[in-house]
Amino acid sequence: MRTVYATLLVVSAVVVAACDAHKSASANTATPAATVASSAVTPVGTVKEIMIGIVDPSSKELWDAVGTESGPKGVVEKAPKTDEEWAKIEGDALLLAEVANLLKMPGRHVALPEQANLKSQPDAPELTPVQIEEKITKDRAAWERKADALQVTSVKARAAARAHDKDGLLSVGEEIDNACESCHLVYWYPDEKKPGASAALAAPGTPPDAPPKK
Repeated sequence: MRTVYATLLVVSAVVVAACDAHKSASANTATPAATVASSAVTPVGTVKEIMIGIVDPSSKELWDAVGTESGPKGVVEKAPKTDEEWAKIEGDALLLAEVANLLKMPGRHVALPEQANLKSQPDAPELTPVQIEEKITKDRAAWERKADALQVTSVKARAAARAHDKDGLLSVGEEIDNACESCHLVYWYPDEKKPGASAALAAPGTPPDAPPKK
């Protein structure tokens, strides 16, 4: 009888210890989830602001980095020459690649509320920000595919810059232009090939010096 009683005491102690261990493990498991819940991302800028502040200047740096230009000494080939210059181009390509993630972030508006119904010009053949946002909301997956296409080409540009490959950078520059244009033809000016062909229709948010089509 004493043996049975002693055995029950041991079993009870083991069960209590196991329960305490389970509670401790559950508490430790719940901690990361609570941390994640309190780390929600909050969009700050609009799509338009990202285009003007990041896409335009970064893409211009990539397009201007390599090519040829005419001067007093004739046609001169242009390309980064130092590690620092190549690193700057690599950084611009990285910014463009990360833009895709910014554009896909839920809750980001196309423009500020006071710009919702504004066009670059009153008679410009383009959608207003509110119309663009409605189109994005209607098919979010299509919007994200366009953003992913920009990221793919930007990653290529980054690799070319890291390898100091001027020919590769020149080639991918046109791919970046095509990725931008493909998106604009759906979300900005779906009824026109390029309103930017006329200076009067040029607007903030348009890649300013894209390479010419071949």
